[in-house]
Amino acid sequence: MRRSLLFQSMMLVAAMVAPVSALQTQQAPPAKSAPPSLSPAMPVAPADPAKLAEPAGTKTPATAPVDVATYVLGAQDQITVSMWNEPKFNGSYTIRPDGKISLELIGEVQATGLTPLQLQDAINKAASSLLVNPRSTVNVTGVHSKHVYFDGEGIASPGPLDLVIPIHLLEGISARGGFKDFASKNKITILRDGKPLYIERNGKKTQYFKYSDMISGKHPESNPLLQDNDHVIVN
Repeated sequence: MRRSLLFQSMMLVAAMVAPVSALQTQQAPPAKSAPPSLSPAMPVAPADPAKLAEPAGTKTPATAPVDVATYVLGAQDQITVSMWNEPKFNGSYTIRPDGKISLELIGEVQATGLTPLQLQDAINKAASSLLVNPRSTVNVTGVHSKHVYFDGEGIASPGPLDLVIPIHLLEGISARGGFKDFASKNKITILRDGKPLYIERNGKKTQYFKYSDMISGKHPESNPLLQDNDHVIVN
């Protein structure tokens, strides 16, 4: 009798465990495969011929903010020359006082008095005896041939200012640190070609440029564009 009861109890426990094991087996999640990459294709920038012509590992110098069609090169300006698909002709140059640069394998080329685009044509012409279809690119990396000079005890930081882009008198003064506390802000003079620059104010000619007129915006003639070799004097 006891054996019979023991046997029945064991059968009952087995009957209860079997469905649970089967349920766990059914609910076991299948192994997940790695999801496919949904990253969108990155846009590809068009190739730059000048950069394709550079040797591996070459770092392109930053270019100056000049208009290559109108800016006229001068002595001490810094430029880079790149030749399409001919990296052996590439190089960085400072225009010499005589106005020329000496190019690798090509020789000397006149640079001053030309725009960067005109210099490209001159280089292409000089390289035509060596290359079938030379295509050069000239970039200006430093402008040091054109200056405006700031003098006088009233300017915070007297000295030359590279004239990279056209600037007005007020911008130039700001670039040199502004005025000192005791400066005569309404008696600013500009020497151009060695002579005082005059403007007309209230029907009269004067050589004094007034800071108060510049910041008021009512007298644009008091804030002229500066030119190469101008001397701004603030006492």
